[in-house]
Amino acid sequence: MSIAERVADHLHPAIAALKADPAGAAAFWERVAVEKAPLIEADPERPGFSLVTYVFPLPEGAKYVVVSPGFGEAKDNVLDLIPGTNVCHAAYRYRNDVRATYGFMADMPLIDIWRATDAELKAFMDVMLTAVPSPDPHHRESFTSRAGEGQPDNVASILSLPDAPAQPYVARRADVPHGKVDRTDAFASQILGNARRIWVYTPPGYDADAAPYPLLVAFDGGGSLTLTPIHRIIENLIAEGRIRPMVAVFVDNPTATSRNDELPCSEPFAGFLETELIPWVRERYNVSADPADGYVTGVSYGGLAAMWMGYRLPHVFGNVIAQAPSLWWGPGFDMTRALGSQTYKEGWLVDQYEAAPKLPLRIWQEIGLMEHPERMIEPNRRMKAVLEAKGYDLTYSEPAGGHDYALWRGTIAEALETLAAPIAG
Repeated sequence: MSIAERVADHLHPAIAALKADPAGAAAFWERVAVEKAPLIEADPERPGFSLVTYVFPLPEGAKYVVVSPGFGEAKDNVLDLIPGTNVCHAAYRYRNDVRATYGFMADMPLIDIWRATDAELKAFMDVMLTAVPSPDPHHRESFTSRAGEGQPDNVASILSLPDAPAQPYVARRADVPHGKVDRTDAFASQILGNARRIWVYTPPGYDADAAPYPLLVAFDGGGSLTLTPIHRIIENLIAEGRIRPMVAVFVDNPTATSRNDELPCSEPFAGFLETELIPWVRERYNVSADPADGYVTGVSYGGLAAMWMGYRLPHVFGNVIAQAPSLWWGPGFDMTRALGSQTYKEGWLVDQYEAAPKLPLRIWQEIGLMEHPERMIEPNRRMKAVLEAKGYDLTYSEPAGGHDYALWRGTIAEALETLAAPIAG
């Protein structure tokens, strides 16, 4: 049974009433402003599920609105418009432990990713590289993060259903000691021929002369600091004695598209970490050189990169936290070309782990149940089977969410607590 699906034959009572009397649109929006959105009902047919109706006003001049409900393609998530009104709506069924970001976009290209031509894909990517989804103006819950210097903050609308796991470590706590973040604006790499921002977080009470601290390296540095945010989660966990104090390095992407080249199992990027970045950090900060104290983490392509670094650099990183790793990837994949016209071999890194002797790694691996079944869930399940067959120290989970920071900012705390717990005694 799917944990999330569109429901074509359900109308929330308020939507049904508006369809019967379109003159009530103004009163409908007044009600939504008070009661908040989306509209949520217990599912009478499926215990443990809710019926969720998204509503959004059709912008002036727009032809249609697409909701991003946490799963699926744009073409399958076009909202219905009530004739004679500006009220767009769509109903979905979710399992009650789902937490997902959602947003709206008018007139976005409705291509089929699996059957698109190269030209259609390029037109789609041209839009999506600059487009910013609109949050729900009446959302029940939101998360605000920095979008970048000189840009307005990003406001994401969030759906959290009744049984969604609590996320107690995300918010900044005024009553706990805070660490420090140092920023380097142009960390140059001779290997990669570029420069990027690097942030280094040191925990409260950091002591340059104490026992060396564990080191965490996080990819997509700006997102890891703001959308997750890992440094805040670390210090909240430290304050409760749930993890060891650690130093964290946040590695940014030098351009908007460079992650497509650097994060998917790149040998030059591994060389950059091993021979340029890590030595630089060790020279300036009191961090351990023991791989048992080395942690690496990322999401999506960053999750793939984390598993690649564990495979390629087990003498540096003995602990891998891979959130929604893109294990479908294979050498030769071209982000700019339509999927149907490519011949790359999927699951390359899974094959490498399967062929290699067991490595001295502890691994946290997760993939949300609202991810694409063939492209994301199945490759992760195959990797799980490979790791278990070889006897790896693996913690694997399939939480109720999609490809989504609303999920990852909760599960990263669980991963850190599992892999970086205080040493007994």
